[in-house]
Amino acid sequence: MKIKFFLSIIIILFTPIFCLSDTLYLKDGRTIQAETVWEEEGYYMYTAYGATVGISKEKVKSIKYSKETRDSFQFDKWPFGITVNQAIDIAQNNDVPLHRSGIISMNKHFHPMVRKQANTTHFYYNTNLLGHFSKVELFFTPISKKLHSVFVQWSNQQTKDPKLTNEIISLISEKYGRPPGKHKKLFNSSLDWIAENKNQIEMQIMSTSIILKYLHTDFRQIDYEETESLKIQKIKAGAKKDKDKF
Repeated sequence: MKIKFFLSIIIILFTPIFCLSDTLYLKDGRTIQAETVWEEEGYYMYTAYGATVGISKEKVKSIKYSKETRDSFQFDKWPFGITVNQAIDIAQNNDVPLHRSGIISMNKHFHPMVRKQANTTHFYYNTNLLGHFSKVELFFTPISKKLHSVFVQWSNQQTKDPKLTNEIISLISEKYGRPPGKHKKLFNSSLDWIAENKNQIEMQIMSTSIILKYLHTDFRQIDYEETESLKIQKIKAGAKKDKDKF
C-alpha cells in the first residue's frame, strides 16, 4: 500500500498540470478554451477536459496561445507533451499505423488494437519521407506518459551520395537556422540545432543510415526524474521483500 501511495505522489509531482490556456476564436463569435492546440491537415486539433477534438480551419478566425504552449517545436503532427492516448487519437484521425515497439508489422493503416498498449512508452510507425522509406519512433515518459522525444530513421542509405542528407539539412536549417558545425566521429558525423526553449535536433549521419532526433528539454527532464523514481521504488520494494535474508 505504501508503494502504491508513493507512486501516486510521484505521478502528481511529475505530471505537468495543463490548464485551459489556449483560446480558439471562431468566425461565428464563439470561443473555445483548450489545454493545447495543434494543426493537422485541414483541422485544428485541441484537447479539453481529457477529450481530443478537431475543428475545421475554415471555422477558426484566430488562435491565442498561452506562453506555456507557444512552443512551435514539434515533428510532423506530434506535439511534445501529449499523452499516449492523445497520440493514439492523432494516429487514428490520420490513419497512422502506430505500433508498440517490438511488434513487427507492415500494416499501412491504423489498427484499434494499439489502444490496448496505452501503458507502453515506445511506439513506432513506418512511412515515406522525402521519397524514402523511414521509421518514426515516439518516446513517452514512464509515469505521466508524455511525449518527450521523436526519432526519424532512414535506413539502407548510401550517405556518400549527399542528396537526401542535404535536403534534410536544408529543411531544418530553413526553420531553425544553420547548425554551428559538423561533429565528425570514427564511423559517423553529426549536426545539432538548438530550437526555442533549448530544445534540440540532432542529426546522425552514418554510412548506411540517417537518424534525426527531436529532443524536448523539459519533457526529457521529466523522463529522467520519473525513471530515477521508479528505480528507487524497485530497490525499496526489493529491500522490503528480502530484508529477512540479510
